Amino acid sequence: MSLRSINHTRFLLIGWCIFLCLTTYDGHAQTELLHELSIHSDNDAYLFINQDQYYTNGIDFNYRKLINKAFHATSVKKKIWEITVGHKLYNAYNGSTEIQYMDRPFTAYLYASINQGRFYQDESHLSLGIETGLYGKGAFGEQMQEGFHNLFGFYEISGWDYQLRGNFTVDLRANYSRLWLRSNSGKMDLQFYSSMSLGLNQTFLGIGPVLRLGKINALYESAYTGSRLFRKGEVVNKERYFYYRPMLFYRLYDASIQGGMLLDEKGPVTFGIKPWMLSQVVGFTYAHRRLTIDAHLQFNTKEVKSTATAHQFGSLSIGYAF
Repeated sequence: MSLRSINHTRFLLIGWCIFLCLTTYDGHAQTELLHELSIHSDNDAYLFINQDQYYTNGIDFNYRKLINKAFHATSVKKKIWEITVGHKLYNAYNGSTEIQYMDRPFTAYLYASINQGRFYQDESHLSLGIETGLYGKGAFGEQMQEGFHNLFGFYEISGWDYQLRGNFTVDLRANYSRLWLRSNSGKMDLQFYSSMSLGLNQTFLGIGPVLRLGKINALYESAYTGSRLFRKGEVVNKERYFYYRPMLFYRLYDASIQGGMLLDEKGPVTFGIKPWMLSQVVGFTYAHRRLTIDAHLQFNTKEVKSTATAHQFGSLSIGYAF
């Protein structure tokens, strides 16, 4: 079956998710929305360019909970706890099965994370968290990818014989953003965004601006920062906007390319990483009351010190608050 057929099936499933959200949406003003469940999907097939390589698929499930307490005496507007579980798949160029042609390791990453986000009156946002995960056979990458390909009659994958050795990772994560400016009309704003990771999986620092255009909310009640949850007596307006986020990363380690940091034998195929990487994200978000929908494309410059090329993929997210 072609990528077109696979994409059709994916969008059909996502369409059903949207339908279910809409059919359970009561259309009345809510006294409070303290919880949110969301699903996020990454895949290079979303670009419709017959590509199946590198970071080829990712899915995660997310739960957010607003601390139901007002912080009138401080600069803190909201605190939100967030738990995520997910899975990522990586392979070489178009699933290459001959070791001499592999330009990126085959591997899978199974992970979970917990974060607390603090949203301030001045529209700054700080998120601190920890992520732990597992690479190797225990992440079930081979079974998931081969099962998916067999289900849809796609090409055979056999490169998993050369996947990275199993290793356990722990990372500390931090993200910080702050409003720079907003137009008088309130339909455009620019913010500074930074992201940092330190640990056995990924160690990097990234910085860049974020531009939003359209119907936007303050950063303490926006889908962009995951802060649309609210307490009794509060109101969060509808959002509908485009956004663009270019980020420059300086990277020290990436276990999906270099293998386990603490392992002597990392795997039959590993590579070094390009320390500097530019990542550009362009997307659209719609959010109203319970429902949040986001779609974006991400374009990364070359990440691997091999014959591997630059990479790009698409993402879709659906969230439902209650």
